[in-house]
Amino acid sequence: MTQKQIERKSLIVSCIVNLIMAIGGFWIFSITNIQALFLDCSFSMIASCSCLAALEISKISNKKTKNYPDGLYFLEPLYSIFRTLLTLVLLFSSVARTAKAAWGYFAYGVGTPLMIEPVIPYEILMCIICFGLSFFNRSQSRKTNDSSTLLATESKGNFIDGILSLGVALSAFLIKLIDINGSLGFLHYTGDFFITTIIVLPAIKEPISVFISSFRELSGGLTTNQELKRTVFQFVEKNLSGIMTLQKCDIYKIGMHIKVCIYITNNIDYKKIQTVKRNILKDICPIYENAEIVFCEW
Repeated sequence: MTQKQIERKSLIVSCIVNLIMAIGGFWIFSITNIQALFLDCSFSMIASCSCLAALEISKISNKKTKNYPDGLYFLEPLYSIFRTLLTLVLLFSSVARTAKAAWGYFAYGVGTPLMIEPVIPYEILMCIICFGLSFFNRSQSRKTNDSSTLLATESKGNFIDGILSLGVALSAFLIKLIDINGSLGFLHYTGDFFITTIIVLPAIKEPISVFISSFRELSGGLTTNQELKRTVFQFVEKNLSGIMTLQKCDIYKIGMHIKVCIYITNNIDYKKIQTVKRNILKDICPIYENAEIVFCEW
């Protein structure tokens, strides 16, 4: 099975599982009207819909066109950027929405007690599924030697969804233990805001890290993947040894496309360059299928 096939198979599984979670989430939200649940199931719905887009991108990203002779791999980090931006917007808008409701209670005494009972078992189940799906996508990504930007994005998204579910379950359990007529009884009316805020703050880190990594790929920055750099450099040195003098080796990663720019001294025989290039690709391609070698004069 090729790395692209592994990627597409994993995205199909993610799409189906996320859709099931989203339907279940909206059903529980319709019963409880807890905004933290809306945030949780919205994540699942976004993940399911975005998986469909990711599937299409996975199908066409390696196709070469007249205007893009290296392929359409830039669509992969571009997808990740849009997905993470949408995630961040959803996180912040959920905090703002619940903050408005909490302000209404503190300022005007207007509010409705949260319906906690159906939340806890549902969120525990969702937490298990999300972390399981995150582990599945992470393990599938490793089968591509972590070259799949799409699977890395999905894995991080599933992990965030799991954190949200865990946060809602724990918070709901704590609120359930609080006497509504006691000193902390206000949490039965405003707990939605505190739950949402508490689970959003640590969740922000993941989409921001994915955004930075994807933006670096899209803008043509050198890869920071140390395992990729170590593996490629090892093969380059091995095949150049005794034939050419290596001055510098730059490695770029755009989606699943790996571009290796090898800088060597002038006046090197063209036939030798082609032979060395074939040998390097022979070593690299079993690990990173979509690799390209470019020799440049130093």
